[in-house]
Amino acid sequence: MEYTVLSPWAEVSAERTTPLNPRLDTLEGKTIGMFSHFKGHSPLILKEIEKEILKTVTNVKFSYLQYPKDTREVKDDPEFLPVFREWLAGVDGVIAAYGDAGSCCMYHAFNTAFVEQCGKPAVMLQKADILSSAQGGANARHVPSLRFVLCKMPDSSFVPALDEEWLNTVVRPLTLPLVPQLIEGLTKPLTEEEASSKPIVANQYAKETFTGTLAEVQQFFYHRGYTNGEAFVPPTREAVDEMLTGTDLPADTVIAELPPMGGKATVEKIAIAAVMAGCNPTHMPILIAAVKGMVDPAIHLVGWTCSVAGFAPIMMVNGHIRKDIGLNCGNNLLSPYFKANNVIPKAFSYIIANISGVRPSLEDNAYTGHEMRFGVCFGEDEENSPWEPYHTQFGLTKDDCAVTLVWAHHRQFVIPGKSPKEVLHSMLTPDDPGAFDPGCTYVISPVWAKMLKDLGFKDRAQVQEYIGEYARKPAGNASTRWMEDNNHMPKYVPLPKQDPDVYARKFWDKHHLNLFVAGTMGGPRACFYPGGGDHGGPATIKIELPKNWDKLVKKYSDQARRPDFIKY
Repeated sequence: MEYTVLSPWAEVSAERTTPLNPRLDTLEGKTIGMFSHFKGHSPLILKEIEKEILKTVTNVKFSYLQYPKDTREVKDDPEFLPVFREWLAGVDGVIAAYGDAGSCCMYHAFNTAFVEQCGKPAVMLQKADILSSAQGGANARHVPSLRFVLCKMPDSSFVPALDEEWLNTVVRPLTLPLVPQLIEGLTKPLTEEEASSKPIVANQYAKETFTGTLAEVQQFFYHRGYTNGEAFVPPTREAVDEMLTGTDLPADTVIAELPPMGGKATVEKIAIAAVMAGCNPTHMPILIAAVKGMVDPAIHLVGWTCSVAGFAPIMMVNGHIRKDIGLNCGNNLLSPYFKANNVIPKAFSYIIANISGVRPSLEDNAYTGHEMRFGVCFGEDEENSPWEPYHTQFGLTKDDCAVTLVWAHHRQFVIPGKSPKEVLHSMLTPDDPGAFDPGCTYVISPVWAKMLKDLGFKDRAQVQEYIGEYARKPAGNASTRWMEDNNHMPKYVPLPKQDPDVYARKFWDKHHLNLFVAGTMGGPRACFYPGGGDHGGPATIKIELPKNWDKLVKKYSDQARRPDFIKY
């Protein structure tokens, strides 16, 4: 039997690439813009480059600009964009530095590509072993010929001090020999390819179809990079049309344009991912809401999917849709034993790969990766929780359905003890999540939550306040140098001084402490997921159900029913 399948790959908005601007004939008599990202070592590196240029080019001026925001694009920043345009108008060419970590260098490439799109020639100093991230950023912003000079200098975000020793042992020996290449990047005439505009490569794959046997379809998709080799359901026209019955939205509706590629997450592309994962149409409303959550301001998507560190998405669902689709909220809820818990995150992973455009060692440069990279999905046990459902904190009602997205660093096993005091104390002991605005997601059983309620915590907010105040660490363990030099000062508390007699908060912002009530009724059990504060949410999005919802639920009721496991 043969299948004709639709492509899961997304289209992007632009039709053609942007050619590079003509190069400068010389640096003599010119003003060179020195463009740095948010990290404090970036402008210091540029200052050393300036000194080296002045050894051979004396009649040249320099103008500095640092974009102080992490995982942000200048073109989408209404406050900074006028400053950027005014600065750019006063320079003849731009040297950008330093692309030194996955998402950081991708965003610096986004913004350096924007320099070219604004009409000025640019060259970017880039860490050699993660060049693919920077090239991915340039390609995603349709400037594929952006010039890079490769450097072996390591990321200096966490060095003890940006001092003369660091300059002498790291910066000068590794960057100054590259200055002739940087000058060449601004002055060497363009090749024919660099000067030309051509069709966007990604778009040619978005509308293709493929016909073959099941084995041939599976192999074709794997070799395209659409899947990780796992077996999937062929997304035929008929299967996708059936999946589209799970929404009232037209198939060509663009729910979001997902970074880094800027792929158009149309309803149809979401449906294709859902078919591939083995979803039912009743899962479509959750996936559509999750895609909206991916571009929520609380979720800096590229900061999590394209970092050198590994992060994992968590999806938690509230409302009656949990029961309608058979989403597990109880025992083993974090294990993929049941269909809805298994296929929804699988579809989400296809969306990240084929609409966001995130692939290993290209955009995703996590050094070790993450065993939970494709995430989990579960429901909150609202019926057994002593508190209002989680989503009501965000202005939604009990009758609403919602999905909450959080990106976490790692999983921490917890043995809390049996008394309420021990249970509460254990919530103060998550592994130090590090980073600049850390958070933690607590998945606690209803029994655990009831113990907290009996201790006087009438709602989650009081638990958040308590954890925020009393979860502490020695001030010397806080990455104060990193935060001070990299524009990541805490918003709600003063930065602690590194005094061994002072204890600082583990969590600067209580809003990054998420309490999901779900799991076993057999006792106080929990799972902690440190991380998820810096860029990772929470984002809580209302789920919109189609008018035919009741009919769909009835039609797919057998799929929502749990298996009749064989007893032996």
